[in-house]
Amino acid sequence: MGGMAGVIHFRGEAPDRGTLRAMQGHLAHRGSDGEGAFFDGPAALGHRRRAVTPDLAQQPVVGDDFVILMDGWVYDHEDLARRAGRAQRAAFDAEAVLHAWRRWGIGLTERLDGEYALAVWDRRHQSLHLLRDRLGIRPLFWAREGSRFAFASELPALLEVPWVRRELAREHVAEYLSFRVVHAPRTLLRDVHQVEPAHWLKVDAEHLVTKRYWRISYAPPGTRRPRESDVIPALQEAVERAVRRRLRGGAATSLYLSGGLGSTAIAAAARAMHRHLPTYTIAFADDPFPESPFAGRVARLLGLEHHEVVVGTAELASHFEESVAALGHPVGNPAVVLQLLLARTARSRSRVALSGDGGEELFGGRMLDGPARALRLAGAFSHLPSPIRRPLASMLTYSRRGRKIATPPSEYGLALGLGGNDLFSDAERISLLRDPVDALTGVRHRVLAPFYAGLDTDPLNAILNAYLCSWLSEESLVRSDRTAAAAGLDVRFPLLDREVVSMAAALPGSFKVRRTGGSLHTRWPLRAMLKGVLPPPLVNRPKRGMPAPLDAWLAGPGRLFLEERFARLRRDPHRLWRADALEALRRSVGRHPGAGMRLWSLIVLDTWLQGVGAKPPPPA
Repeated sequence: MGGMAGVIHFRGEAPDRGTLRAMQGHLAHRGSDGEGAFFDGPAALGHRRRAVTPDLAQQPVVGDDFVILMDGWVYDHEDLARRAGRAQRAAFDAEAVLHAWRRWGIGLTERLDGEYALAVWDRRHQSLHLLRDRLGIRPLFWAREGSRFAFASELPALLEVPWVRRELAREHVAEYLSFRVVHAPRTLLRDVHQVEPAHWLKVDAEHLVTKRYWRISYAPPGTRRPRESDVIPALQEAVERAVRRRLRGGAATSLYLSGGLGSTAIAAAARAMHRHLPTYTIAFADDPFPESPFAGRVARLLGLEHHEVVVGTAELASHFEESVAALGHPVGNPAVVLQLLLARTARSRSRVALSGDGGEELFGGRMLDGPARALRLAGAFSHLPSPIRRPLASMLTYSRRGRKIATPPSEYGLALGLGGNDLFSDAERISLLRDPVDALTGVRHRVLAPFYAGLDTDPLNAILNAYLCSWLSEESLVRSDRTAAAAGLDVRFPLLDREVVSMAAALPGSFKVRRTGGSLHTRWPLRAMLKGVLPPPLVNRPKRGMPAPLDAWLAGPGRLFLEERFARLRRDPHRLWRADALEALRRSVGRHPGAGMRLWSLIVLDTWLQGVGAKPPPPA
């Protein structure tokens, strides 16, 4: 774990050392156990280090030819160094990456297994390379002005660079309102960008190019559903290997246990290798349908030491601003507050936490409940004779329910806008925003289109890919990484292991969603893995997400918090919102489902804009 930052002036004066020091200061929470810097000609590079285990991991790693900075981990780094031709033992993973880059250049991405962001300064050719892991577990932001370039692990560090403006990118507000996140390479500041997951960016004095180095390979259409006996044992072994890789080094390790199938599979895999990890679960004091009792029951069945963190009204309100600050870039999900408190509690006993994130997006979670049923009808409709199907389709497309039937299965996910959270519709954004042009009608389709493009797989896997690229990479992993970093904890994701991802993607959608006994079951591979580990009622129960401040909380115990934050939102220095629409939304909290979540996302955005000092536009 760590944080990295750099400034490159390809022409003109060398970068100011004080600027780099200030950038490093913003990343102290990502690495509180040491820092290092490299200054040479046009380059100023800095690193903050978190020593999860005792090692010699000093960064930057400086060679005569290249300088390496890394945030995160590369597993099996000694084997990587040997394959790169290094005879002596590589002391740590960043050193192994230096040897691998010398041998293969960007080709090293085919051989890396880990959770990382990398910066490589080529001293001879005066060029910088930035790389981000396949699923975007580790963050990496950048900015450019002419021949000047800067990068950092988190967005606030870039704001120490004098030429990086704090101007709101109004053209991306609609995307945030639709998804409650903004997807890489975009951000909500006009001068700041993100390196996309599975991408490589190269910049020199003349050019900036970015390329994708990896795409997930899904089961082709028509892939027959395999037998469980041919799949499940191998998948269990892959998960065990993934857990083992993340337990190496002997650091005190805990597990975020939700009671769901993904985190339970990790707990079972660790127990199989005689590692009984202490578990932590978060609970919202006013949640009428708590998930935590299920997590506690799973822990007891597996013989694990279990800790339940209960968060009440006072904690949600008092930790709100620091949770927004911890994110660095807004995510309009109230679970962030709970995750920050969960990470702090886990950090009191451990340096590393394992998380089950990715189980739903890879193995077919609750987001497929509706689409899997609707696709059966759409498939039947698509086989009607054309003279009957065409006139019926033209009538059905006038309603959303009708479109679910009339849309061809091959176009289903994109046509219905499936992927990521769906917060404000086109019409709702038009009503909310002061300038209707900012609503960007159709933004959801434009954002999701690249996640469906070029896929050669069945409709269910295509939908899962969109959720993986949006919900997982841009929301779930962001929340997990930033809150853990703020707490001084390193979080790792066994289900996102390279081998596990490959095996999950190779399974057809028909294997991930199964109809048995008249009921539809999602996440079937995980359920099959846990047969015999948990009793059937726990294996087959429906999954809920992390608890969050519900509308009832905002309308009741959290009313004072809501009124205070709403008053700030109403000031609207960026002149984004219609006052009457804001007031209507406030009044609907507690009366209409989802109103609280919509208002929360606006409050998060407003608080973040104030925190980063975003400059309002000049008076009209």
